[in-house]
Amino acid sequence: MRMIVLAAFMAMGIGLMGSSQSLAAPASGGVIGSAAATTSPVAKVACAMRRVCGRRGCAMRRVCG
Repeated sequence: MRMIVLAAFMAMGIGLMGSSQSLAAPASGGVIGSAAATTSPVAKVACAMRRVCGRRGCAMRRVCG
């Protein structure tokens, strides 16, 4: 039991030593706002092949949206 607790504390200590101070957010929120406005993580896809399942089974169909 002692060995498990000791190993857990050692793992937490190693994890805390590995954390970096450089991961903090910038002081100005305007930088984040401008970056969010210029880039979009969502890519618009005109048509895609989807697996559609119904009463008769499943099939690949072209879905445009």
